Amino acid sequence: MNIDNKVLLDKNSSAKIFNWLNMCVFLVSGLFVSVAQAQLSKTIESITKTHQINIAYRDAPPFSYAASDGKVVGYVIDLCNVIVSDISKHLNIPDLKVNYIENKYLPERDELLREKKVDMICSVNANVIEWKTIADYSSPYTYSYTRFATLKNKKISSIDQLAGHTVSVTSGSVDALALNQTNRELNLNLFVITTPTMEKAFELMRSGKTSAAFINDISLKEIIEAQSDKNLFSISDKGVGKPQFFVILLPHDDKEFKSLVNQSLCKIRKSPDFGKIHDVWFNKPIPYLKLNLQTPYSKEMDKVLTQFDDCLRTGR
Repeated sequence: MNIDNKVLLDKNSSAKIFNWLNMCVFLVSGLFVSVAQAQLSKTIESITKTHQINIAYRDAPPFSYAASDGKVVGYVIDLCNVIVSDISKHLNIPDLKVNYIENKYLPERDELLREKKVDMICSVNANVIEWKTIADYSSPYTYSYTRFATLKNKKISSIDQLAGHTVSVTSGSVDALALNQTNRELNLNLFVITTPTMEKAFELMRSGKTSAAFINDISLKEIIEAQSDKNLFSISDKGVGKPQFFVILLPHDDKEFKSLVNQSLCKIRKSPDFGKIHDVWFNKPIPYLKLNLQTPYSKEMDKVLTQFDDCLRTGR
């Protein structure tokens, strides 16, 4: 083979290799486009198409509740309103309508999530692993502990004193998870009655049908403050289980929508208005209810929540 023929062969081989590489790039690019299209947010697609966003809430002051005039208000509702405003600007939908859907009983929450009837659940929900198969979570915006309330005349101050007693808790709640785990670990032999709402769990304790009601300490304080005879009740000093980090529940496996929500939450967290929003609901008379929980935003709260301030970087 002479040199000219060898050069021509090399050129032809190079051309074939170049064409083959181009074909690979085309195929790979097409694959990436297909994957990207497959991962487009169905939630955002629906919001863009309908110009509506569906938000579920429960009657759980000060987090969320319908006021006497029908307006849905609350601490987490305020946060969700800011998020909706940011989503409206991001998607360029100035007429974005909010549809509030009442999640009257806690067990109904799972159905709303599974059937994708809502885009956000803005109420009392913690980031427990048990719900990960049907929902995703925003970054936490506050936290509390599960505690129990008793009648003072029973003189029960620790959970050990409840061994063998009947207690009440909301079905499907993080309080129920914490209570059941503690019951097993301490071998307390508690008989647990579950109820559809926190108020019903409290009422069972109030009427003497149970010895204690297990509820997150924020809601528990609100319920007791609303009682005309609030001095009859006591709240346990120690919490049950680990702290509950409250989050907004989001559609399962929709990373793009979750990212939008978290970006907005991060902006709120870094704003000096964050503490002010907290104090409107926790350290002043609660709007429409005139109850004051007297729990100001503290340096300790800020320190605990600061661990989640990297959400803009991680997209959590």
